[in-house]
Amino acid sequence: MALNAPNEFAGRVGFCVGTGRCGTTYLSQLAGLEPQVAASHERLRLAATFHMYCKWHGINVDAEGFLIDREAAVRQDLSQHRFSLECSALLSHSLEQLFERFQARFVLLVRHPADTVASFAVRGWYLQPTVRHDPSLPPSYREGEEPRHFFGRNIPHGAEFERWSKLTQIGRIAWFWQARNRAILDQFQRLPADHCRIERLEDLNFDRYRQLAEFLGWQSQLDAATFDELARTRPNAGPNAPRKPHEWNATERAEFLAEVGPLAEVLGYGPLNGLE
Repeated sequence: MALNAPNEFAGRVGFCVGTGRCGTTYLSQLAGLEPQVAASHERLRLAATFHMYCKWHGINVDAEGFLIDREAAVRQDLSQHRFSLECSALLSHSLEQLFERFQARFVLLVRHPADTVASFAVRGWYLQPTVRHDPSLPPSYREGEEPRHFFGRNIPHGAEFERWSKLTQIGRIAWFWQARNRAILDQFQRLPADHCRIERLEDLNFDRYRQLAEFLGWQSQLDAATFDELARTRPNAGPNAPRKPHEWNATERAEFLAEVGPLAEVLGYGPLNGLE
């Protein structure tokens, strides 16, 4: 996708996306310490997850409502800061629309698939069965479901759904890890390469963070001690410890490796056969 004519937002807006449980909260908190940056995490959530649902299931909707509210939030950010950064996995399927509106830069923040899957599992992802009569159609909302969970958790289309629904919870989440990251990478292929960056959470040390800030559009004012202090706090860590891969049973481990293996190697996490 070619650059549009320069607009008022060019060079002043960025978005960090991913699967969730991948460090977006952490990055938003780091950026929030920068005097030039208005940083947020997962704002306007229902609108973001509804747009995600439509994009994932191929439902044609006018995106202007989604965009105009986000533009108002960005304008508010830029009225007081030089740069607006939103870190939100909920925007992971909306990159082309956000680029067209803001000429934004994007960071895909990825985390080791075993750690990500385990973190989602302890939070109960995909434990409840998905009610669906015709897998070729988008599922309908059921009364009482958390709307953001319903709209924001990808499930497969068509015949793939039947296979996925028979997997363990670990296997279903592993499928999600590769599906979400692959969808972001596919969008990156349609955006200008110099507006897209992949960053592994495990590599995000102080120097890498400063390089990331420069890529997005600001010069970091953070010092190493402040960076290290926030890193030690483990932002958004849950109260319950997830099961480690060595605690998964043989079926869970086999499903995990089958689902994440090819993309994990592309992102620098392979081979995974020696899970600990």
